[in-house]
Amino acid sequence: MAKIAFTLVWGVVLVTTNRVLQDTTWAQYAATFILAGAYALALSKLKFLQGGSVPEEPK
Repeated sequence: MAKIAFTLVWGVVLVTTNRVLQDTTWAQYAATFILAGAYALALSKLKFLQGGSVPEEPK
């Protein structure tokens, strides 16, 4: 559930950023690229967004 809420909030941030930068295409591309990278990093690093358990490696 946390991942869905985070994704919806991130979508609002992305749309808002693109509307603010409406007249500058290069800035929209740069902001989208940076926000996409930050989103992917957040999903991979934040424990509460990962969901499920990570299987343990056999010894």
